[in-house]
Amino acid sequence: MIIQSQLFTEAMNLYWDRGIKFTMDELASRLCISKKTLYEMVHSKEDLIVQVVKFYFSGVADLQNAIHAESNLSALEKLRKLLCATPDFALRKVQLHELKMNYPDAFQVLDDKLRLGWEKTLAVLDQAKTEGSIRDIDNHLFSKIYAAAIEEIILDNENATNLTFRQQQEQIVDLLLFGICKR
Repeated sequence: MIIQSQLFTEAMNLYWDRGIKFTMDELASRLCISKKTLYEMVHSKEDLIVQVVKFYFSGVADLQNAIHAESNLSALEKLRKLLCATPDFALRKVQLHELKMNYPDAFQVLDDKLRLGWEKTLAVLDQAKTEGSIRDIDNHLFSKIYAAAIEEIILDNENATNLTFRQQQEQIVDLLLFGICKR
């Protein structure tokens, strides 16, 4: 029996291999199940993609919750780890334009996950301000800059760098944090 994590992981792998044009037949074949069984698990391709996006960000939330629970980190160390928290899935270039045009519900979930739900991270940012490790900055602006930078590396189809998504993410975070750290 296929469990949801297998379904979603294989759907992500197929998406990375074939792009948005992958078929449900291809996914069923990769999972060694019938298309009928696949449609018993998800109602449509868009439903699948929405669930995959939610699954991915559930992994992000799990990582962030574990980081919040770490009591031996300074606020600055915790903030850096939170901003770099991504699951160990093979995250490659995502055609956001295609996603937005063909699967608007899935795109909206992705966009919401990037832009909303910052409360805990911003609380750590405030803690770092209180500790004196960063200067007073506008939290909303900080989150917008971070989200825009992450979206830009996801959108970058030219692939002018050999860095992985995670390496680019870490560099963005280092630029943001060390650009705001007191000297």
